[in-house]
Amino acid sequence: MADEAKRVCITGVGAVSPFGRDAASLWAGLQSGASAAAPITSFDASDLACRIAAEVPAYTPRDDIDPEAVAVLDRRSLFAADAAIQALIEAAVPITAETVSQIGVAMASEMPERTVTTAANVARTISAAGPVVHLANGAAGGLMAIGEAAEWIRREDCAIAVAGGADAAVTADGIRHFDALGMLTRNNANPAHAARPYDAQRDGFVLAEGAAVVVLEDEDTAVRRGAHILAYVDGYGATFNRAPVAHAAANIVDVARAMQAALIKWDLTLQGEIDIIFGSGGGGALDAVEGQAIRRVWGPNTDKIWVTAIKGAFGHTLGASGAFSVLAAIYCLQSGLMPPTVNLDRQGEDCGQLEVVTGAVRRFHGTKAMVNAFGLGHNASLILSRP
Repeated sequence: MADEAKRVCITGVGAVSPFGRDAASLWAGLQSGASAAAPITSFDASDLACRIAAEVPAYTPRDDIDPEAVAVLDRRSLFAADAAIQALIEAAVPITAETVSQIGVAMASEMPERTVTTAANVARTISAAGPVVHLANGAAGGLMAIGEAAEWIRREDCAIAVAGGADAAVTADGIRHFDALGMLTRNNANPAHAARPYDAQRDGFVLAEGAAVVVLEDEDTAVRRGAHILAYVDGYGATFNRAPVAHAAANIVDVARAMQAALIKWDLTLQGEIDIIFGSGGGGALDAVEGQAIRRVWGPNTDKIWVTAIKGAFGHTLGASGAFSVLAAIYCLQSGLMPPTVNLDRQGEDCGQLEVVTGAVRRFHGTKAMVNAFGLGHNASLILSRP
């Protein structure tokens, strides 16, 4: 291990989302303030209690993925491979016999896997031969994949890491599963307004599909390669809820610990420097836990920090959701624009009285963002800063 930990940066991003098949389309959709939720079209959902979702429209695999691989990869892995290739192209990472052993892959998805994981499928598609890890840590998985990959770079376990999440659970079984758990909204009559993060009238999330991936490397390597640094990763923390979901008070403490760990674990004093939080809020019970945990960490200074949540715009992509929020935070830091929290009309009194971005895009003059992702007991927070 190096005497001094490397500073980690992000040099490429890629996405397949309900807004389109690249990261630029994702960002345009988030800025628009519109919702991608709509009646399900990929199968007959007429007999389901929930008949809406945010689907990736008319998806076809990339031409540069081996046709034999396309024939065997599941939809989620195709999304993930597509987003990974996009990110590597933007980062201009050379894929050669000399470099593949130094490229690692960390991917997450929430729904049950096939025998071969999405992470392994991505690694084979891009010829990566470094460490490969797959996480199934609920909604926190994609963010944890990026955080753990950042730790790889700091420890010099690999020179380049491809990390993120992918899920494609908009199926009859997927809808039935999450509806049986009481997690989905049934606002079939008004899908564009169904996902309501932090709202007093929230009644569950809209299921979505897609993939979001980033390329990470250390700053010295990026500068030496002449790569364009999009953002720095300046902190990462992860915890687990010791109590069941119904025990909100205990879970607030554990969610808060994830944010506190991100603020201090890498020997950085950042609590007074966070300008915006990209929240995990998706329109369910955990929105209140997150809001109260944020106020627990920052106290009265919570009023000085903007919060926004992108699930109102295109639903909950499960294991990919935290990675999507990382992409949104990167674009926010790069552009100086904060995307709105779609469908938040009146904040729930149980959500911590947050300063939430609503209505339309707003100007942003900060330099540091925190990204949160919480679900199924897993909690993760990541800190990004503008170059």
